[in-house]
Amino acid sequence: MMKSNTSKEHRQKIGELLVDEGLVNPADIQQVLAIQEKGRSSLARSKNRLFGMILCDLNLITPTDNYCVLEKHGKLITIQDFLIQKKLVSPSLVEKTLARSLELNIPFMSLLLEDGIIPKKLLQQIVFDLFHIPFRSISDIVFNNHTRTELSFIIDKIQAREHKVIPLILKGNTLLCGIADPQNLTFIRELNNQFPQYRFKTVFISFSGFTWFYKMLYEEAWVLETSMEKPVDLSLLLKFCVTIADPVKEKDAVLALYKRYEQMRSLVGFAAQGERKKMFQAFVAEFHGKIRQKYHCRSIEFSLKKEKNLLRIMAFPKDQEE
Repeated sequence: MMKSNTSKEHRQKIGELLVDEGLVNPADIQQVLAIQEKGRSSLARSKNRLFGMILCDLNLITPTDNYCVLEKHGKLITIQDFLIQKKLVSPSLVEKTLARSLELNIPFMSLLLEDGIIPKKLLQQIVFDLFHIPFRSISDIVFNNHTRTELSFIIDKIQAREHKVIPLILKGNTLLCGIADPQNLTFIRELNNQFPQYRFKTVFISFSGFTWFYKMLYEEAWVLETSMEKPVDLSLLLKFCVTIADPVKEKDAVLALYKRYEQMRSLVGFAAQGERKKMFQAFVAEFHGKIRQKYHCRSIEFSLKKEKNLLRIMAFPKDQEE
């Protein structure tokens, strides 16, 4: 879950962030560092565990706390980066799959399985190593109709639809939730603050599993049917474009593109996808850098294009250097 730099200084810095957040104390950090050093010097050469994962094993923090702190301070490693670093998937295929994930509003993890890019067992191992959360099937979970009211009170259908988080089992004061993307953990933390009487545990599930259980719990399909009797004229909205020289400094321009993208998705008939500004900003920044490097240009023009049932983000080099 942390970036690839595994130096002791880097690990110490991660520990300091967790201490600053009030989740652990300095003695806990020294204990984890000692465990990691012992693992490195072991003759067995067992797989090195990430700093936060050891804290989770010791029950000092939760996987949700670990994710949210590292995400807050920009210390996360994404599944995409992990696949590229380990040379499990080519960078071009990762980029293509990430773009489809954004267009179709289907989590990247689920597309890896649906497209047969990596085996399920490998994905299960990757997400557990990175996030300390199991990836499992929910087909064996028996839905208890008597708990429908309480489950839907804690997470209503609008929240479930937007955040792709589904309540699965309530046992005592422990609620097991299915999430389809690591980013959903930020919403789990909000729930934990909102309902301190419950203990929230999570499992990763496939997107198809999420939509199946959503229909069972809320008694309606996740994607709401849209009347197509009067097609919407999108030609004027599609004329929108924005030129960006620096996506970090020009956040307003990136957010304007994001808002138009969300508006177009809604008019085309896609279900609401929740707050994904950060993912969109990272997507734009990544492709902005690659196009600038390839075409030696000063800025990039972004626009939207509708192709059949897909809404694509187009990017073209502008002000090319001589």
